[in-house]
Amino acid sequence: MIDYTTLKHSSNGMPTWDAYLGIVLNEASKKELFTAAELKQAAVNQINLPLSLKNLEYSSNSGEKNVAINRAGWALSDLKIAGLLHSSERNQYQITTLGKKILADYGLSLTRNTVHSLPEYKKHENSLKKKKNKTVNVAITKTDLTETQIQEWFDDKKDNIQDELLNCLINMNPYKFESLMVQLLAVMGYKGDEGQSLVTQKSNDGGIDGIINQDPLGLQKVYIQVKRYAPQNTVSRPEITSFSGAIKLRHADRGVFITTSSFTSGAEEAARALNITLVNGDMLTNLMLQYHVGVIVQQQYNTYKLDRDAFSD
Repeated sequence: MIDYTTLKHSSNGMPTWDAYLGIVLNEASKKELFTAAELKQAAVNQINLPLSLKNLEYSSNSGEKNVAINRAGWALSDLKIAGLLHSSERNQYQITTLGKKILADYGLSLTRNTVHSLPEYKKHENSLKKKKNKTVNVAITKTDLTETQIQEWFDDKKDNIQDELLNCLINMNPYKFESLMVQLLAVMGYKGDEGQSLVTQKSNDGGIDGIINQDPLGLQKVYIQVKRYAPQNTVSRPEITSFSGAIKLRHADRGVFITTSSFTSGAEEAARALNITLVNGDMLTNLMLQYHVGVIVQQQYNTYKLDRDAFSD
């Protein structure tokens, strides 16, 4: 079972639709054919969602009402568009050769940036743009919005800023990137109340990019390695084992490996065995938004409901 809190998620904890991409593709690899309903349900079943999220429904009377199933459906749709899944005339889905390759490369860390960069998806996107350019004078009327629709609008805005943020991280100065990552972990509370955080020298760092002392005497340390990679350049097992070796030379047994891309399934297996915490591009930008590192809060909105206890006798 996958811990839902480790997935990219909305403010209420519900995994976003793109968090399901790797999960749906992985489930599709387990047998030859699935119906859409079977595949979506199988993906949702792989996540240890609390009942409040597993049973959450949209208020709309049309379409799929269950939020988790609906989001898995969006992931399934994008996987099909990108050529990673194929569907027959009988609505039977199967993983393609390309899908198997992408799954082997990215595993559950598959992101929408990777899926949307594939040739078939770009071809589909260009086709939609051409149709949109032909459509003129279309009036869009906004009527009453449900809280779910509002949340999805915010989620879309959040996705857009995460994409911009990731692009900035990939293109920034390497040393400043290391400093920003150490700052993020410090803001998250890793260094404690009286600890210290530092970035190692630009050369001869021995495979360690940053160190966080969790106490004033530096008895408890967290070692950090960062890789400023483009989305298609995944971190593989040898890089994790090399980092683990660098940590052990310092007589420590834990570290944090951060990348702007993602990790192969082999890297994830190695990290679990070697007590290395992995942070991929999606998780990284999500954490930066959550802890306001590299971003400024522009505006906040609140929704309200009556506190009926305040009016009762």
